[in-house]
Amino acid sequence: MNDESLFNDIKERISQANTLAVTLGSQVIGKVARHMPSKVSPEDITVNVSVDPVTYYKLPFLGRVGLFLGAVDIKTLYFVLLRIVGYERTDATSLFVGDSSVLSASSTNEDEPGSLITNVTVKCEPLTRMDVLSGGELEVADLVLEPQSPVFLPYSDIIEKALDTKRGKLYLGYLDNAYTKVKVGISPEDLNFHVSVLGTTGAGKTSFIKDVIGGVYLTEADSKTFVLDATGDYYNVFLPPNMRDVAVSRGISEFSSLYGSSIRDLKVNIVFPLTWKWRRKNQVKTVEDITNLYFNTYVKPLVDFIQSRGISLNTKVDGNEITLKTDYWEASASIHPFFFRFSEIRGLFHRLNPYFTEQASQFLRQYISTHKDIRTLDQLADSLDDEEFENYSVHKSTRDNIRRGLYILRDTGLFDVPAEKDKFKDFLEGSQRLVIIDLYNSEIDEFSQKILAYFFLDRIFDHREKQMRTGAVKGRFLIVIDEAHRFFPSGKGGDDDTYYVRRVAGKIATMMRLGRRRKLGFMFATHNPMDLSDIVIQLSNTKVLFRIKQEVGEEMGLSRSEAKALSWEKNGVAYILSPWFREGKVKLKVPVPPPLGHYDISRT
Repeated sequence: MNDESLFNDIKERISQANTLAVTLGSQVIGKVARHMPSKVSPEDITVNVSVDPVTYYKLPFLGRVGLFLGAVDIKTLYFVLLRIVGYERTDATSLFVGDSSVLSASSTNEDEPGSLITNVTVKCEPLTRMDVLSGGELEVADLVLEPQSPVFLPYSDIIEKALDTKRGKLYLGYLDNAYTKVKVGISPEDLNFHVSVLGTTGAGKTSFIKDVIGGVYLTEADSKTFVLDATGDYYNVFLPPNMRDVAVSRGISEFSSLYGSSIRDLKVNIVFPLTWKWRRKNQVKTVEDITNLYFNTYVKPLVDFIQSRGISLNTKVDGNEITLKTDYWEASASIHPFFFRFSEIRGLFHRLNPYFTEQASQFLRQYISTHKDIRTLDQLADSLDDEEFENYSVHKSTRDNIRRGLYILRDTGLFDVPAEKDKFKDFLEGSQRLVIIDLYNSEIDEFSQKILAYFFLDRIFDHREKQMRTGAVKGRFLIVIDEAHRFFPSGKGGDDDTYYVRRVAGKIATMMRLGRRRKLGFMFATHNPMDLSDIVIQLSNTKVLFRIKQEVGEEMGLSRSEAKALSWEKNGVAYILSPWFREGKVKLKVPVPPPLGHYDISRT
């Protein structure tokens, strides 16, 4: 090939590259720089892009790092996805650094608009490349881009393909890219490998979790979601979003754009634990009376708030069901009272209290199984006197652990309450798709919350295990635990706390490891991972980081600059670190507020 033919070949490639750029993007913004080298080496891969000042000033998002651009290499005609990592911006006077007379004349405090009319150098790192002409596979961008190669704003579907962000039908939000909306989705199967959501209060954790709950509800008809609500943020999901609020309307619009539809008909089941104290204070017994009281005490204040915002809301309480309707929303919540009947949990009572030592638990299992006449917790506690312990040669430390454990279980007031109740087994075997375990409004202490959480998790896993053995696993079980450090704390505290942590950590580790094959996934949330059991973080394949301390972000896997920027980010912006993504992490914006009820009237 002689010089003339090479010239003509390059000229033709330039023309083809420019045509491809127009086809793949909405606007060409510049060229790979002619006067600055682009480098490819084992230590550095940098592409310098020259952008004219008119384009730079016209596009307000230019100046931000982390944005994605596209380029078509003149030599190969490959599409290359670029990420902006920095800028070089100079004043025109800097071009005359060597001429002291010019510098002296220009060194004034007067504004010189003309000296800002200079090209901007945008520094980029190449990520992936594709041979779009032949439909080739996505590959790493291990090539040096030719100078003058066109650089453009790629369409959203091109970025999605180049980053492989649409892994499945469960959408988490939009890529944090200023000029186009790029969907970020995972496969629902990824939930089987567990998710930890970390961030400070108000950063968007709960909104994100509700987005996921809504997405699972829309796309997974056979799946069940169980929420341990100890914060009061989830029992109200069946209330209509306040569409009079501009931010709420925008959040729902973004969610609907992700899925192509919105949530209109939501059915929620609320498990409401009862105690003797609550029963004596309220003097209700039947499920219908309990439902009416639940509505008037916990739901009606929110209904009144919504109506005060000018939204017409029809409410109805019938039996154990609360129904709410507006012109854009219809939802119902079925209330299911719950407490422990000793006769129903005899076989698992010995492991109900995670503070029991192994010796205490073994003794109680044997003792209860051989004393069929014991029907209540009170009868069990009264029967275990010193003489009885002597008969079984129970060590003093074990006796003390049993007595203390029985006392605090009895003190919860959760046993044999004189009221109607439902069996938790019904939620496992029934058609319910969204079950909220309301530990917040139940007016129970933190220990009682732990006991109930431990019980519900045990029952869920045991049921899934039986389904697994019989080949009857259908759909997915997603378990959501906000403020997870309450239930799975780090290994700090006294002797009893140390034993509790060890036992609970073993339990959750077993459920997380074995749950993967059983289509049982966890979603944990906490504001400080240092307070959470290490095993939870270790076994969560996907981590979602909202605004959080810089040192925590770095510990979780972000670079220093990423962690620093995230520590100042606005609500709803997060990094997702997951092996499912090609790069291992993406930065995205989630729909905030979520498409479900999301109220805290204490702030109004």
